[in-house]
Order: sequence, then structure tokens, then C-alpha cells
Amino acid sequence: MVFELSVGAVLTAAAVAVYLHGKSDSKTTNGNGKANVDTSEMLVTYSKVIPGHEVRRVFGYVESSSVLPKGSSYSPKLAEDATIHKLMAKAKEMGANAILDLKLEKEEFAVHVRIIAKGLAVKV
Repeated sequence: MVFELSVGAVLTAAAVAVYLHGKSDSKTTNGNGKANVDTSEMLVTYSKVIPGHEVRRVFGYVESSSVLPKGSSYSPKLAEDATIHKLMAKAKEMGANAILDLKLEKEEFAVHVRIIAKGLAVKV
């Protein structure tokens, strides 16, 4: 069982590393590796409001996650960035241009760490 989890965690971390390495701008890739979402105009904040902006539409909560093997050479900061970028892409696909009340969580398991990002997708 531990071996299966370790291999899965390593493969997931490798996928995150390939994703981050291939990301040269603010566009995300779909399952086929084609760029389809530009998140350069997305506002993201830990706050529940953005000064100077009025929320015009609320789309709902979005969530994304990434898995990083424990003891790996991959940076936890890169995994957090990838998780937030995936969150931004999901919000953008819903029609949002901002994410409010961003929350980052880490769940530590025996062989990997799961990073979770949650936020409220809105149009300002």
C-alpha cells in the first residue's frame, strides 16, 4: 500500500513539475496540452473585498489542489503557485475575473503533502 501511494505521489509531483516547466506565460493548458485560458487579468486576494471595485456577480466557490511527495526536491512554493493558477483557470472558465477570500490549506500524509486552494469566484 505504501509503495502504491509513493508511486502515485511521485507521478503527481512529476506532472506538476512538467506543468510548471511548460508554463511560460499566464495561460493554462487543458487536458490536451493546448493553451486555452488567459489568467493575466485575474485579481486574487485573501480579503473579502477589493478596494475600489464593486462585486457585480458571484459565481460561487472554486477549489483546486496539488500533491507533492514528502522529501522531494520540488519546492512547496511552486506547488502552491500551481494550485492557485489552477484555481484562477477554473474561476476564469466560470466567467469570473476575481477571486475573493483565498484560503490555502496543507494536508500532510505519510508520503505526500496535499495543497488546497479555495476562494469565491466573482465578477468585479
